[in-house]
Amino acid sequence: MSSTPSPSPASDVSFPPGDYVSPNLQRIRPDAAFPFMDIGDTNNCKWQYLRRQVPHNWYVDKRQPDIGFVSRDEAHILYNIALKFQGHAALEIGCWRGWSACHLALGGVKLDVIDPVLEQEDFRKSISDSLAAAGVLDRVNLIAGSSPLAVTELAGSGPQRRKWSLIFIDGNHEEPGPIQDAAVCEPLAEENAMIVFHDLVSPVVGRGLEFFRAMGWKTRIYQTMQIMGVAYRGDVSPVDHFPDPAVKWELPEHLQQHPLE
Repeated sequence: MSSTPSPSPASDVSFPPGDYVSPNLQRIRPDAAFPFMDIGDTNNCKWQYLRRQVPHNWYVDKRQPDIGFVSRDEAHILYNIALKFQGHAALEIGCWRGWSACHLALGGVKLDVIDPVLEQEDFRKSISDSLAAAGVLDRVNLIAGSSPLAVTELAGSGPQRRKWSLIFIDGNHEEPGPIQDAAVCEPLAEENAMIVFHDLVSPVVGRGLEFFRAMGWKTRIYQTMQIMGVAYRGDVSPVDHFPDPAVKWELPEHLQQHPLE
């Protein structure tokens, strides 16, 4: 997909105990750009779909320790997928503190980010500061708003309508959020495109991925802390991923119809 050579894996990138990254993935560690990031206590999270039984570090922002980031492994799936789309337009719905956006941008995409938290000046400054510290602020467009309306407004209409090659959906996990995100994004995806979902352990989020399967897209599931998945079409392919062999993985019933890894 990309004509830009991918960087070689960094052999000296190491992670704290409790982190897992699929061994085939190129590694990166932008932790210094997130000074408030810490390993959280999963007992602080009340969301019923948090997979506390997976013994991987659950990262949070110290200022709000009840909401987690994507895991280290999940962040690297995003980074390695983005490497396939270097120079192409990407969209992220839901960025929280910018951890996932940072990994996408470091992969070389031109990233639009939509999240209502960006309406709050403290969030926007924190996210901007982190992206600047990681050296990627110039390739990220931060938009305060909520999907699906903000996506429609950003895309515009007519022959100049904006489309994206890579879309990461990690927004409103309550009904009907994931289906609305999927429905607004599907016609705005390029012919060669990939859609990535996080938190597929939730059946509500799972319906978003199922929407794309029903539309004829190919799908794949990744066994990660919160389960990630992709829908893709055209001349693109998912990254390979090898789940942590130390974990006894289970696949929820609502995801059984999708190919695994």
